[in-house]
Amino acid sequence: MVSIRQISLIGLSGVGKSTIGEMVSANLGWSFIDTDLLIEEKTGTNPAEIITSKGEQYFRKIEENIIAEAVENEFVVISTGGGAFLSSQNRLNLGANGYICFLDATPKAISDHLKNNPRSVPRPLLGDSPEILESRLYQLDKERRNSYQHADLWVPVQNIFNNFDTESEAITKIVSRILKAWSSESRKLLDSSRRLERLSQAELPVPPSAIVDTGLHKYPIWIGPEELKFLPDRLRQLNLTNRRVFMISDSNVIDLHGTSIVEILDNAGIAGSSYILPAGEESKKLEIAEEIYNWLITQNAERRDLILAVGGGVVGDLAGYVASTYLRGIPFIQIPTSVLAMNDAAIGGKVAVDLPNGKNLVGSFYQPQAVISDVSTLTTLPSRSFNEGFAEIIKHGFILDPDLLSEIKDLGNIHALQHDVSQLAELTARSARLKALVVSSDPREENLRMILNYGHTIGHAIETVSNYTEYLHGEAVAIGMMGAARIARHLDMIDDELLAMHSDLLRLFSLPTEMSDMNLSAIVQAMKRDKKVESGNLRFVLLEDIAKPVIRSDVPESVVVKVLKEISKN
Repeated sequence: MVSIRQISLIGLSGVGKSTIGEMVSANLGWSFIDTDLLIEEKTGTNPAEIITSKGEQYFRKIEENIIAEAVENEFVVISTGGGAFLSSQNRLNLGANGYICFLDATPKAISDHLKNNPRSVPRPLLGDSPEILESRLYQLDKERRNSYQHADLWVPVQNIFNNFDTESEAITKIVSRILKAWSSESRKLLDSSRRLERLSQAELPVPPSAIVDTGLHKYPIWIGPEELKFLPDRLRQLNLTNRRVFMISDSNVIDLHGTSIVEILDNAGIAGSSYILPAGEESKKLEIAEEIYNWLITQNAERRDLILAVGGGVVGDLAGYVASTYLRGIPFIQIPTSVLAMNDAAIGGKVAVDLPNGKNLVGSFYQPQAVISDVSTLTTLPSRSFNEGFAEIIKHGFILDPDLLSEIKDLGNIHALQHDVSQLAELTARSARLKALVVSSDPREENLRMILNYGHTIGHAIETVSNYTEYLHGEAVAIGMMGAARIARHLDMIDDELLAMHSDLLRLFSLPTEMSDMNLSAIVQAMKRDKKVESGNLRFVLLEDIAKPVIRSDVPESVVVKVLKEISKN
């Protein structure tokens, strides 16, 4: 069997295709082609000048001819222009004998990098003004993402643009990831006629809303209204039909959604049974996990069977922990039914139970087979539970995506949003993609993934000290983000405007920005027992600006105590 002898890189302009492509080719001892440079070599004019003088349509025809010429070569890495993959002819040519890799990062990260590292060759479709660069990249990302997601490999490259690795370290990891995937996957792709049929279609099928790909485990995230109706189809797509299904849910969710899931599975001829937890954080403990183990034993559950985690973050964490440990691991699917779980807890494979001394102290990294988010289930949430989940969406905006914050600010009627399933699906998909990007870049939380803990150092401590009874998780995180913003302000890292933006956005969803009168010493001690502590030092995720998070372990305890007093109502 012949292996694929070309590797093609696609993605937005400025994402690093040429830099990474040259490194991949050097590692393989292959040649490297940058199609934009080849166009200039063949025509004597760079792409920007062609588009300006002749128009984009004229340029795209030249680009198609150049790509057709480039793929005649063997043992070559090809870096394409940002819009090349929109052409069905280009997709077919690149896919016929090539392994296609989509390099992905947030438009904000790319635009900041381009502003700080200008190059002599203009990027015609991004405009000449730094002020419009970011918005233009957002628009191009929106237009092209559906096409990009039909690549053979999705490669998150966000860690190139954040400073948790050096740029060379980040690129080395990315190159290694591409080469490993190409080596293991490329041969079977040549035998897939359906792949080329799909790539050649003028109108591409809609892919999953997001993908998590850790390099060792890959799974889809499906988000949409009435998504649960497609559950048997999703199981077939995942090759998970010929097995029993064990649903774990809670007393709040089972009547609202669990019974309909059972009916859907029964109608599809999929056998299984259900375990119902008492609703609430107090169920997320080892004693309940042991009860579920014993139930699975009585059901004669086998390693090839499937667990469905149907509910909010507590159900997902606990059911995932059980799945990761029972029989040393059985497959599970996350079916989140809360805003918070759809945007955070269900994505990324963190599964755990609580101990009396702290939250999530016993757990593992164990990725699901899929995440299936039916936003129609959100219409049944109490308003307080609905609102708390937006703390996580707002968090993703602050650490990664200022445009998401602008979209949230412009939502208008928050009460009407809960029943606008189309807008909920769009917001959830955007937020979930951000988390998936970070998780896929750093699945075991060695550096970049730590930014997802924004607001959680203080937030988890508040939950622990209040015995999980006073605040919902998202509410505690909201207070924690307010505390983190105040710490950053005291350290002169951010200005008053960004501090005020935190409170303004959180209050849109009636989220608290202060905590009730609590024992501040107990909160500090709870933070010191947190799993994020390093060498006895508290670690905080703080902002230098929107989408510029840093990890600080040198925050004076006096500043922490001062801020805790500031965010205390009394």
